[in-house]
Amino acid sequence: MNIGIFYYRSLYSQSICSLSVGKFSDFLLNRGYNVKLGVLKIDDFVYNRTQINNILANDIIIYKTNYKDFEYGIRFFKNLKEIYPNKEIYITGPFANLNANRIKESYKFINGIFNMQDIETIEKIFPTLKEQKVEKSTVVYGIDREIEYLEKGKYINLEASTGCIYNCAFCHVNILKYPKNTIEVDRLVNEIDFLVNKMGKKYLIFNDSVFWKNNGDTDRLLKIIKEIKNRNIRFNFMIYLSITNKIPIELLDKLKTIGLIRVFFGVENISNKFQISNNKYVSETDTKKFIKILESRNITYHIGFILFSYETIYEDLLLNLNFLREIGKLFRPGILVEKMRILPGTKNSEILYNSLEKIDQAYNYKIKDERVEKCYNLICEYFKNINIRYFEHFFSSVNIAIAILKNYGLNDEFKNEIERYYTVLNEVNEKIYKILNEMFINFKYTETDVKILFDLYSKAEFMHIMFTQKLKEIVPDIFKMLPHGKEDINI
Repeated sequence: MNIGIFYYRSLYSQSICSLSVGKFSDFLLNRGYNVKLGVLKIDDFVYNRTQINNILANDIIIYKTNYKDFEYGIRFFKNLKEIYPNKEIYITGPFANLNANRIKESYKFINGIFNMQDIETIEKIFPTLKEQKVEKSTVVYGIDREIEYLEKGKYINLEASTGCIYNCAFCHVNILKYPKNTIEVDRLVNEIDFLVNKMGKKYLIFNDSVFWKNNGDTDRLLKIIKEIKNRNIRFNFMIYLSITNKIPIELLDKLKTIGLIRVFFGVENISNKFQISNNKYVSETDTKKFIKILESRNITYHIGFILFSYETIYEDLLLNLNFLREIGKLFRPGILVEKMRILPGTKNSEILYNSLEKIDQAYNYKIKDERVEKCYNLICEYFKNINIRYFEHFFSSVNIAIAILKNYGLNDEFKNEIERYYTVLNEVNEKIYKILNEMFINFKYTETDVKILFDLYSKAEFMHIMFTQKLKEIVPDIFKMLPHGKEDINI
């Protein structure tokens, strides 16, 4: 029995791997199924044509979706089912699980929707075919990394733990009851060793919801650090942290000694009203303190932020805009134009209005404060003038490169390029702040504002081109550690 699992790339800032797909493939292989993985691309008929034979070679097709690709992908598989009605097609992924009833009502061709975390259900759908597992050479410590073997970049996703101890109102992890597990120390270090020394991956991206959750994690992480040092495994890595519970500085420093160069943490919003309403308590003071701690250690950072939500009031909108300017994050339009998702069954879900246009209803609401709603519509309209994913990538990728160069003592060779990066970054931050501040006060923007945005995009693009081209010529290994920021497997 042949099963194919297909998905679209969702994050361009990480490797193309889907850890949940890789783990589920291993589950099926252990039950005697032949499994093939594949990646599709939105609105790329040339590439998707190259994948069609891989899809049709399977008896069962599983589409792992997320909300950004669903409306495109579901129609792709609907058309396939009309021509090949004997193919079984299942859908999975958090988005599918949260919206299962609406999907089933609208798309009758689907054979089923399942949660990959629900062992009891998936064992019924995919019963054991034979006692002997199907061997597949791309399985690495319980994860089928077939796709990653095709990816030339020296970066890869992995996990040291799963699940989350927090219960933020806008997150699906606790709603879907993801299990909380930690990977045993020796097994994790063996996996790291394999990824680094056998697959050649030098920038590891830990996808744990929270890498260090509380003091109960400290001893385990110290053991991991000690074992990595004993084996002399050399790599760079990033982690996700929460600053609701503050990681000990000594532990952060020890993680730095084995290659920590980047931290992602969720600020979300600095207004007290938002924090109380959404069970997310991160103060402005704590955020700025933590940023200083990271910057003093050459650890770059990335934040989660929600500028607009249903309950955002006008005064808090201006407060948070000023905060983003202070920490220099206005090069990230993605966090400006995506208002908070209201997930099914969560607080305020009753205010969502129903639309027949698409399955995802999570953004179907108007912000209570009419002035904030006006600002939201204006900012979305304004940033449609550029490719915001690429714009953010121009800065985030160079930021990672600078951190790695400093770690390796190579930053002097890139002195001019680094100065140029900060010059463009500061110009972007100040000019976008001025435009948005005036937009929010006067509820309009001008043609000149659009021209400024075009000019900033062009400067950022050229800065990125010149920096990464020199990096590719002088230190190609570091160049290959940078996620390329596009939907393709390789560029």
